[in-house]
Amino acid sequence: MRAFLAKARTTVAGLLAALVVASAPARAENWTVASEDYFPPYNYTERGKRTGMDTEIVDALLKDIGVYPVHRPMGWPEVVRAHDENEVDVAFQFFTSPRRLERGHLIGPYRVGATVLMVRSNAEITYTGIEDLRGLRIGVVDGFEYTPEFDKSSLFERVSSSSNVVSFRRLLLGRVDAIAGDSQVLRSLADSEGRTGSVKILPKPLAMVPRYMSVPKPRAEKAARLQAAYEKLKRDGTIDAILRRWER
Repeated sequence: MRAFLAKARTTVAGLLAALVVASAPARAENWTVASEDYFPPYNYTERGKRTGMDTEIVDALLKDIGVYPVHRPMGWPEVVRAHDENEVDVAFQFFTSPRRLERGHLIGPYRVGATVLMVRSNAEITYTGIEDLRGLRIGVVDGFEYTPEFDKSSLFERVSSSSNVVSFRRLLLGRVDAIAGDSQVLRSLADSEGRTGSVKILPKPLAMVPRYMSVPKPRAEKAARLQAAYEKLKRDGTIDAILRRWER
């Protein structure tokens, strides 16, 4: 009898252990995601949570493949370094170039942005081509790429800064004649500073630039999974719906 009870207890204990294991949630797969710390409306922190147009798109793709994003906001040069040294799983937002294609698997394009010039509202600066920028002081952000022609030109002086915020305030103070940047970002800055009437964006953009997320070259398997999710969410309208919600 004792042997029977002992065997029964062992069997019950085994069944309970099996039920606990079966009911326990599978361990989540986490990916580290690098992006510029403050780049509204695309990526920024609000009430302790990462948000923004591009952030929502990346999160939607990762959710589709069952991955939890661990966001790592940082300065843009650090985003590029962390990606290129294979310290993160995915980073955004890049545009295609020989260097980017060499260092990462580009996923997208998930949107197209206008790279523009912003000047003070009373400025008489016009832009139809690179020659119009001769002799100007133009604010740019360290580590940013704008267009090949703009980046290589010696016609004007580049005044580098750590962020678009610094460049924008230099423009207001007259320390630069213009600043280069994404149209949505510069509009958002003007709104947040309460200075929309003090600045204007020149009508002709420097370029219309497709934007991509990128997975470091050694992580090809993850890139393939992310690419599949991108194609699915682009096809079913999820990405376009996110873009429409954030349109200004």
